[in-house]
Amino acid sequence: MSGQPARTLTPNEHDRAWHAIEHATSQDDADPGTVLSAVLRALRIDAPTIEDEQAASPRRNSSAA
Repeated sequence: MSGQPARTLTPNEHDRAWHAIEHATSQDDADPGTVLSAVLRALRIDAPTIEDEQAASPRRNSSAA
């Protein structure tokens, strides 16, 4: 990562994220998506929609040119 961070987590956000990761990784079916979803939920952050992800995809954008 380069440059300045967009923002710094508050101590409460960091604590919620930490505990979400601890809980999610203790699950037998834990995978990166499960862990990310748990952290986002703990921080009350919505994940991008599929449409947002597709619009931001470099591969999709470069093929449209």
